[in-house]
Amino acid sequence: MTTQNFLPNVWNLPASLPQDLTAFEKNVAQFKDGAISATQFQVFRVPQGVYEQRESGTYMLRVRFPAGVALPHQLRRLAEVAENFGNGILHVTTRQDIQVHRVPLEGIHPALAALSEAGLSTKGGGGNTVRNITGCPHAGVCADEAFDVAPHVIALTEFMLADPQSFQLPRKYKIAFSGCGRDCSGATVNDLGFIAKVNDGIQGFAVYVGGGLGSSSRVADLLEEFVPVADAPLVAEAIKRVFNTHGNRKDKRLARLRFLIRQLGLNAFRELYSAQLQQVRREVVVLPALRPLPLPALDPASPAATKVTSPGFVKWLDANVKSQKQAGFHYVHIPLFLGDINSDTLRALAGVVENHGEQRLLTTQEQNFVLRWVNESELPSLHAALSALGLAESCAPVLRDLIACAGASTCKLGICLSRGVARGIADTLSRSKLDLHSLGNLKVNISGCPNACGRHPLGHIGLFGAARRVDGRLVPHYVLQFGGQVAEGKTELARGRQTIPAYRVPEFLAEVLADYGKSQQKPDFHAYLRTQGEGFFEKLAEKYKPVPGFSEDKNFYFDWGADEAFSLAGRGPGECGAGVFDLIDVDLKSAAEALQARQYFSAAALAARALLVTRGEQATTDKEAFTLFQKHFLATELAESRFLPLVTLGGRVAGSPNPAALFLVASEEVTAFVNHVQNLFKAMDATLQFPKRCDVVPVTPAAGTSTAAGVQPDLAKDFRGVVCPLNYVKTKMALDQLKSGQILAVLLDANGARNVPESATKDGHAVISVTPEGSSSRVLIRKR
Repeated sequence: MTTQNFLPNVWNLPASLPQDLTAFEKNVAQFKDGAISATQFQVFRVPQGVYEQRESGTYMLRVRFPAGVALPHQLRRLAEVAENFGNGILHVTTRQDIQVHRVPLEGIHPALAALSEAGLSTKGGGGNTVRNITGCPHAGVCADEAFDVAPHVIALTEFMLADPQSFQLPRKYKIAFSGCGRDCSGATVNDLGFIAKVNDGIQGFAVYVGGGLGSSSRVADLLEEFVPVADAPLVAEAIKRVFNTHGNRKDKRLARLRFLIRQLGLNAFRELYSAQLQQVRREVVVLPALRPLPLPALDPASPAATKVTSPGFVKWLDANVKSQKQAGFHYVHIPLFLGDINSDTLRALAGVVENHGEQRLLTTQEQNFVLRWVNESELPSLHAALSALGLAESCAPVLRDLIACAGASTCKLGICLSRGVARGIADTLSRSKLDLHSLGNLKVNISGCPNACGRHPLGHIGLFGAARRVDGRLVPHYVLQFGGQVAEGKTELARGRQTIPAYRVPEFLAEVLADYGKSQQKPDFHAYLRTQGEGFFEKLAEKYKPVPGFSEDKNFYFDWGADEAFSLAGRGPGECGAGVFDLIDVDLKSAAEALQARQYFSAAALAARALLVTRGEQATTDKEAFTLFQKHFLATELAESRFLPLVTLGGRVAGSPNPAALFLVASEEVTAFVNHVQNLFKAMDATLQFPKRCDVVPVTPAAGTSTAAGVQPDLAKDFRGVVCPLNYVKTKMALDQLKSGQILAVLLDANGARNVPESATKDGHAVISVTPEGSSSRVLIRKR
C-alpha cells in the first residue's frame, strides 16, 4: 500500500473515525480469539458499513460518497484496497456508494485504515444508521435545477454523522436531495427527501417524508411545501428524533420510518415533528457550513479544433454526452455494466479524470460514472482515452442503465442471481434485431428478492426474485411489475404479481420490447402501458409460465450463471431461523398461485407441506405432506378439525396417477384450508411456536453422555445429515423438551456446527461449547 499526501477531501470525515478504527481492530482480534460472539461482532461492524457476504468468512466494505463525489486519489486508493484486500472488483451502488467485496476478516482493519488516509469512510454504510445521502449527479450543471444541491448534501452529511445517535436508530434512515421536479435523486421515495425550490428569490426545499423501497414500498408524503435552505439540517434532525423515539425497535420488518407514518397517520406524525422541530431550533446553535465544490482552472469553452466524424465517436456523443447549462461544456456518462469496474481500470480512469473536466467523478444511482465540465475541444481526446479502457460503450439507455442488485451471488438475503439474469437480458437484447436506441430512456430494474436493492419498484419494468416449487423441486422465478417512475407529483410504483421462471425472463422481455418498439406510443412507455392494459401482460406471461419436468429440461431448475440446482442454501442473515420463514413463504405463495389457476389438489398439498418445517419435518411426496400435516397439526389441534376430511382425502388420492381428478373437494373449502394455513403462519412467533401448541412428550436424557468439559447434558440428540434450516428446527424442538437452565447436547455436521450455535444465541440460549468430534461437532446449549 502506497503512502502519500492527498488533496483535501470534499467533506470532513467524522471526528470519531480514528477511535472507530482502533475499536474495529480490537473487535476483529476478539472475534478471532472467540472472546466475542459472531452476533456481538455483527452488532459492531454493520453500522461501520462492513457486511458478511454469502461466502463464509468474507466481507463487503461499503464506502460512502455524499452526492456521489469521488476524487482521483480516492479512486486510486479504492483500486489498491480492492486489489490488496478484496477480489479486485469495485461496485457502484444505487445509493452512490462504492463497495469492495470479498475482504477476509484479517483484511478489514487495514483496508479501512487505508481508506481513511484517502478521506474515505464506510461509517454509516450499513445497519440502523443515517445512510449515504444522495444527490443528483448533474447538480450544478443541469439546466432545469433551481440551484446546486451538492453543497447541501455534504453539509447535512457532516451534521448527521457528528451525532452518535445517527448510528443507533430503529432502522436505516435514507435522505435524498434533488435539484428540480424531475427528482433524479428519488426524494419522493426516500425516508426524507428535499427538492430544491426558489420562492420570491429565496432558496429552499419542498420536504417529503415516509417514502421507501422494499417488500412494502411507499411514495413519500409532502410534509413541507417550502422551508429555507438553512432549515434543512433542522428538519432532518427533527424527523430523526421522532423516528428514534417512536420507531418500532421490536420488529425489523416494521421498523422503517414509512411504517411509523402509516401507523400514526400523517397528521399525528406532523404534530410530533413540529414539536421536535421547535426543540431542535432551541438546541442547535451551530449549523453546518455550506461549501460549494471548488472547480479547477478550466479552459474557456471552445469548439473542437478538428471535427471527428468516425462512427464510433459520433455514436458515443449521441449516447453518452450531454450539454451543460454552461455553454460549451458537457457532462459525459461513463457506463459500467451492473456497476462493476476492476481495480486496474479504475486506477487508469483516475488518470483520465485528472486530465479532463472538473477532475472528479460522480457516481450515479444507475450504477455508472459521470464526468462533468468537459470542454467541447476535449471530447475527442477523452473519447480516445475512455475507449482504450473499454469505457466508451455506446449502448442504448435500456442496457446502459440496466440495474441489478448483488442478489444471491453475495447477499445473504438474495433469493435469485439477479446479476445473472441481467446478463442474460443484455445478451438476448443485444443479439436481437430490436432498435434499442429508439426505445428512449427505458429502465429495467432487477432485485434478487423483494427487498428492492435493485430499485425494481421504480423501473418501467421491474423484476424481483422469488422461489416456487414444481414437483417438489425449487425453481427460480421472477415477479413481473410495470409502470414505475419518479417525478415530483408523478411518482408511481411499478405494479404486477405475475411470475415466470427465471430461465424465460430474457425472452419474455424481448417480446415485450418488440411489441413496444412497434407501438405508436414509443418512446412513452407509460402511454404504451395504458394502451395495452394489464390484461395484455398477464396473457403474455401465461405463455412463459409452464415449467417442464426436471428430466425434460434441467435449465429451468438452475439459476442464471449457477453450476448447481437452485436452492435457498446460504440464505438468511447468519441464522437458520430465517431460512424456515423463507421455505414456508415459498410453499404458501405457490399454494396461492395454484388456487388462482384452479389447481385445487396442488394448492391443498402445498399448503399442507408449508408448515411442516416448523415441526422438524420435510415431506418428499404429496402423500407424506398430508400424512404429516394430520399428525402434527390436526391430531394436536393446532389446525381446525373441519379440515380433517380434506386432508384425509388428499393423502388417500395422492399416490394415484391423476390425484387432481379424484380430489373432489369444493373450491371454497380448499381456499379456506389455504387461508387457514396462512393464518397459522401469521400467528407463529419468531421462535416457530403457535398460539396453541402440541403437548411435549418427555424424553429421557441419554445416559452417560458427557463432553470434554465434563458437562452432563440433560438431553442428547444426533442431527448429523439434517440440512439447514431443519437442523435448527429440530434443535429448537429438542430445547422445547427442556426446562430453563437445562443443557442440550447436539451432534452436528460442519454446516450445522456453523449455523446452529449462532441461531441459538440469537434466540437467547447460551452456547456452552462447540467440540469437534471427527468430521462432526458436539454443541452444548443451555436453554434460556
